[in-house]
Amino acid sequence: MLPPTPLPDEVKHAVASFLSTADRLLPGAVTDLAVTGSVALGAYRPGASDIDLTVVLDDRWRGRRDLIARLRLLHLSQVPRILGRLVRSLGVSATCDASYIWNSETSLPVSRIHPVASHAGELFEARRAFDVNPVEWHELVTGGITVRGREVADWNLDPEAALMAPWVRKNLGDYWAPLAEKTTSGRRPIRASRVEWGLLGPARMHATLTTGEVISKDSAGKYALEKFPQHAPILRVALAHLRREEPPTELEREQWRGLTVTAMREIIADALTSTL
Repeated sequence: MLPPTPLPDEVKHAVASFLSTADRLLPGAVTDLAVTGSVALGAYRPGASDIDLTVVLDDRWRGRRDLIARLRLLHLSQVPRILGRLVRSLGVSATCDASYIWNSETSLPVSRIHPVASHAGELFEARRAFDVNPVEWHELVTGGITVRGREVADWNLDPEAALMAPWVRKNLGDYWAPLAEKTTSGRRPIRASRVEWGLLGPARMHATLTTGEVISKDSAGKYALEKFPQHAPILRVALAHLRREEPPTELEREQWRGLTVTAMREIIADALTSTL
């Protein structure tokens, strides 16, 4: 178990605002809330990172016909605050992305939990939550930061450790490998944000398969530099964008697409054959 990570001030304010609105829209519904993601991993970047939340709802709200509508309103309630940050040139970070589950299901094996809903960025999904999976549950168990209710250890979560590696391999095959092929097309140079997403995501998956741990994107970039030094130039572009730095000048932008695809394919292929 990792020691608790202090919440940055803007995270405290964002989560407090989220909870205040939740308590107004769904009185008494939010019994427990924990912060995960980059905040829990000690890798939060003001002006860049989102805030990942796991929210536990009181089962007395089951069957309420207006539940999903109220959760949608909670999601939409963040828009004015985000626009205010943009006006003040503070970036779009501190957006609360949330996964909602029932209190009665917290102790179930993660694969048997039926999510209530989730939202990430501008997207809202009812009865689905990508983050309710063995990898995210492992991250929640080892580093989740309690903001309301019980300590995460008292949720009695079951991440189903034996399913973590198969889940990661499926994610690599279903999402990241097709993304690599999709990235091959296009006449214009790709943006640094695409380089970052395409490389650091698979690098995190690779690290999880070989170490059994969940690491931040920044740590994944360092990990990939050690494991795949032949791709160092394009990995440095990914890390520079993550860190909000100017990209290194050793590569022309016209080279980014091809080098990103080549590195993605190699990292993914190696990950799929890796074991602890």
